[in-house]
Amino acid sequence: MPVLTFRFAQPADIDALAALHVAIWRDTYRSLAPAEAFSALDVPRRKIFWQDKFEHPAESQCILLAEADGKLAGFCLASASSNPEFGEMAEIKFLYVSGDFKRQGIGKRLISDAARYLAAAGYRAAGLGVVEGNESAIRFYAALGGREVGRYTDAGPLWRSRNIIYAWPDITVLSARQ
Repeated sequence: MPVLTFRFAQPADIDALAALHVAIWRDTYRSLAPAEAFSALDVPRRKIFWQDKFEHPAESQCILLAEADGKLAGFCLASASSNPEFGEMAEIKFLYVSGDFKRQGIGKRLISDAARYLAAAGYRAAGLGVVEGNESAIRFYAALGGREVGRYTDAGPLWRSRNIIYAWPDITVLSARQ
């Protein structure tokens, strides 16, 4: 069993974060995203994305990392939502765990830590969007007590995915999971 550590991301993590983001994204959406999205998403593009997150953080933003024996195994990005469908809820924008490390409690720990951070920032509720057809993620969020509260079409930048909003009206329920 690997030694797991959890911490806030730093700018020095950008390269590893971008590489892991692309690898997990391609694996997760291989049967859901169009070919154009795959050709558009690469490590340099994600590196620019993450650099921007550090240089221009959203309100109440946290970027959390999970490491297994010192190797990046997963990450979570959470902040105030810029998506009107979320209303006053905070948003879990990304929660990804490498396939090599799934089913070890990493996802639960990351989302729980993010929820605690958001609760401390004053949020009472949190939500996230999950791409329709991503059945393993849907089962995971439902098992954590998330409830479907709406749907929306993501405007991009890679593809206009149809998404289901899962929400936790009481963020303390989510922050207690581990």
